[in-house]
Amino acid sequence: MSQYSFASVVQKAYRIISSSDNPCQMLDSLCKLLANEKEFVFVWIEPVDSILKDNKLCFAREGYFEKHDKRLIIQHFTECTSFKADRNKNGIHNISSENNDRCFNIIKTYFPDKNSAAIFSTSIRYDQTEFAYLNILITDISNIPEEVFSLLKELVADVAAKINELTTTTKEQEKQITESSENQEYLKTLLHCMYEDIVVIDKNYNVVDVNNSKLKISGKKTEEVLGAKCYAVSHGFDKPCNFYGEECPMQEVFKTGKSRQVRHQLTNENGIVKYVDILFSPFKNENGEVERVIETIRDVTETVDAQLELKAKEIQLKQIVNNLDIVFFNLDLSGRKPKLAYLSEGFNKIWGIDRTLALENQKIWFNSVYEEDRPKVFQLVREYIRTKDPNIKTEFRIVRPDDSLRWISLRTKIITDTSGASKQIFGIAEDITDKKLLELELQNAYQKAKESINFKNYLLGNINHEIRTPLNAVLGFTQILKEETSKEVIDELADKILCASNRLLNTLDSIIELSDLQSDSRKLIHNEVSIFELLKTVQHKFFSIAQEKNLQFEVIEPDQDITIKSDEFLLKKILYQLLDNAFKYTNQGSVTLSLRFDIKEDENWLVLDVSDTGIGIEPEKLETIFEAFRQGSEGLARSYQGTGLGLTLTKKMIELLGGKISVESETGIGSKFSVHIPFDFPEQKEKKNGNNNGHSNLEGKRILIVEDNQLNAEVLRHYLKSVINTDIAFDSHQAFELSEKYLYDLVLMDISLKNGESGIEVMKKMKMRDEYKTVPIVALTAFTFDEDKNKFIAEGFDGFIPKPIQRNELLTEIKSYFRK
Repeated sequence: MSQYSFASVVQKAYRIISSSDNPCQMLDSLCKLLANEKEFVFVWIEPVDSILKDNKLCFAREGYFEKHDKRLIIQHFTECTSFKADRNKNGIHNISSENNDRCFNIIKTYFPDKNSAAIFSTSIRYDQTEFAYLNILITDISNIPEEVFSLLKELVADVAAKINELTTTTKEQEKQITESSENQEYLKTLLHCMYEDIVVIDKNYNVVDVNNSKLKISGKKTEEVLGAKCYAVSHGFDKPCNFYGEECPMQEVFKTGKSRQVRHQLTNENGIVKYVDILFSPFKNENGEVERVIETIRDVTETVDAQLELKAKEIQLKQIVNNLDIVFFNLDLSGRKPKLAYLSEGFNKIWGIDRTLALENQKIWFNSVYEEDRPKVFQLVREYIRTKDPNIKTEFRIVRPDDSLRWISLRTKIITDTSGASKQIFGIAEDITDKKLLELELQNAYQKAKESINFKNYLLGNINHEIRTPLNAVLGFTQILKEETSKEVIDELADKILCASNRLLNTLDSIIELSDLQSDSRKLIHNEVSIFELLKTVQHKFFSIAQEKNLQFEVIEPDQDITIKSDEFLLKKILYQLLDNAFKYTNQGSVTLSLRFDIKEDENWLVLDVSDTGIGIEPEKLETIFEAFRQGSEGLARSYQGTGLGLTLTKKMIELLGGKISVESETGIGSKFSVHIPFDFPEQKEKKNGNNNGHSNLEGKRILIVEDNQLNAEVLRHYLKSVINTDIAFDSHQAFELSEKYLYDLVLMDISLKNGESGIEVMKKMKMRDEYKTVPIVALTAFTFDEDKNKFIAEGFDGFIPKPIQRNELLTEIKSYFRK
C-alpha cells in the first residue's frame, strides 16, 4: 500500500465525516471504507464513552471471517494483555507466539502462512474525553509505510473532534428540549396556582386565556370567562371601560408597549367594597408588536383596609405625640456626619423654636443648649464619634428664645436594617424641668433638715449654757435679795437681776429671730428712715457701753441727712448686732461706725462699716463666723459669752434686705465688717401744719388687760399704774363682765386663757358688739413667730405685742394706738 493510494481513501473518509450527523453511523461508514483495503482485513471499534458502548462496530474483508467469528475474534484481541501494552506504547502490536499472545492463535487459525501480521490501534480522543479505539488487523505490516499510519492518526483526531461536536450538540439540544418542556410545565402549574387572577386579552377585548386561580374577582368560573369581553367580566359593562373620562388603560399598553398599573374599587352584589390592583403587561411578537395584554388582578382589600387603619392610628398617635412634652427625633447615619432628619411637633412647644427652622439649620439646636452644659454635650458627640455607640442617656439645659431655662432628658437608640448595619438613631427628648425643680426642692429640704438637726444640736448645747448662766444669777440674787434690807444693796442686786434677765431675753429673742429668718416668714416693712435719727439712736445705745469699757466710740456721719425707704427695724438690728459684736471682742482702743451713700443711676447703696481694734479673727475661721452658734473662741474654754447667733442673724437680715456683708480681720489688730444695703428714696410729700411730738395724752384713758397669769398681770399693772387707768381680767368670764361694765379705749388680750374660751374667741365676741367695733384689741402673747403674728392679725386683732414685755416698748405701743 502506497501513501498516494491511501490518500484517496482518506479523502473519502473526510467526506463521510463532514456529511455525518450521527457518530455511530459515521464510525460504521469509516469501518466499511477501511475494511475494503487489501492490507486491512479486519477493522473494529472498541467503545469507551457511554455514547458508543451499545454500538460495537466491526467489519472484515469479504471471505476472511464468518459472521459468528467476528465477536469472538474481537473478544480475544481485546483480552490480550500484550496487545493492550503495545497499544499504549506506540499503537502497533506485532503478533507473535511469544508471551502467551492470544492474538497469535487467531492468526495461526486464519493466516497460517503469515508471520508478519500486526494490529494498529489508536485512541479516538478529544481533549480529555476518550470515546473509543480504532483497531485495524493488518496481514503484512511490512507493506504499510509509516506515512499511512500518520494519516490514520490525523484522520482519527478529526473523527474525535466530529464526535465531540455531534455529541455535545445532541446533549445540549436534548437538555434544552427537556428544560423547555419542564419550564413550560412549571410555568403552567405556577400560573394556575397563583393567588392572583391572570387574564390574557386581545386587541378586541376578548379574554383568550385565564388561569385557574381559586380567587375570582368576578365570582365566575374559568370556562365562563374564556371568550367573553373583559369589561363584561370585570364590571358588567356592555362597552369598554371609561373611568372619569379616560380610556381603558389596556389600550394605552397596546399603543405604547409599556406596562401600567391601576387600582379599582369594586362593589359586589352584596354591597361589599373591594379594592383590586390591576397590572397591564404587554405580550409582544417577534416584530416587537403588542399582540395581547396580560392582566394581573390582585385583591388588595385587606392591604387597603390595613393602610387606612394604620393611617388613622398614625394620625391619632401624631395627635397624642404633639400633645406631649416630648420630642421624637431621628438622626440619619448614611452621611459622613449624623444629620437631623426628623423632629416632632413637640419641639415647637418645648424649645419655643419652629422645628422646620431647626431641620434646615441644625446649629439652631446646638446653640440653644445652655452655655455651661455645652462641654458635656460636646463630650457626648466626641464619644459617639470615637465608639460609635449611639445609646446615650443624659440631661442638660436649654435656653428658649424668651431666655427661660428648661431641663431636658435625652435618650437615644440605634435602628438597624436587615443586615445589621446602623442606619438611624432614634431619640426622645423630654422636658423634665418640673421634675428637676422638685429634685432641687427636695435637695434644699434635705439640706434644711440637715441644718435643722445641726441647729438643734448646737441649740441644746449653747442655749443650755446661755439660759442656765443668767438664770443662776437671777435665782441667786433673788435669794440674797430676800435676806438684805439695805436699799443700796437691794438696788445693786436688782440691777444685776435685770442684767441677767436681759441676757435671758436676748437669748430667746435671738432664737426666735433666727427661726423667723430661716422659715422665710419674715416680711419686709418699708418705712421712711432718717439716717441722722438712726445714728443718734445707735450712738445713744452704745455710748454707755463704750464708757464702761473705756473705749473710744466714733460715729462718722454722711455729709447730709438723707431720708431713705427701708425696713427701719432690720437696719437697727443690723447695727446693734455688729456694734455689740465689736464692743464684746474689743478691750482697748476704739470702735468706729461709718455710714455713707453710694448713689448710682440704676441702684442706690447704703454702705455701713464697723471697725474695731479688738482681738481679730483667725484666717481659718473667717468662713465659719457667719454660721449659727459659731464664735472665734469655742468649746469649754471659750472666753466670751453669747449664743453665737449674732453674725448669723446679721447676715440673714442683710440678705433679706437684698444686701451683702464682708469682713477683713487680722489677729491682734482688729476687724472691719462692711455692709452694702440697697435702698429707695421715699416719694415727696406735702408738708402739713401742726406739731406732733409722737406722744398722746393718756390721761382719762382706760384699758383692759386680759391675762390668766397673775404674775404677768401684776407686772403689767406696775408698768402702767402711774400712766393710765388699768383693769385686769384673769379669764374670759371676767373679761366679758368688765367690758359690759366699762367701755375701754384699748384691750390687751392674752391668747392662751386657762379657763373658758381662748383669747381669739373672746376678741371675736367683743368685736361683734357695736360699742367695741372700733376699739383696738391687741394680742398679748408668747407666740412670737412672724407666722403667728400674721395669723392673729388675720383673725381680727388690731395689733400684736410679744412677751416678755419691756416697759418702754409697752408704753410706746399703747401710745401708737391712741395716736391713730
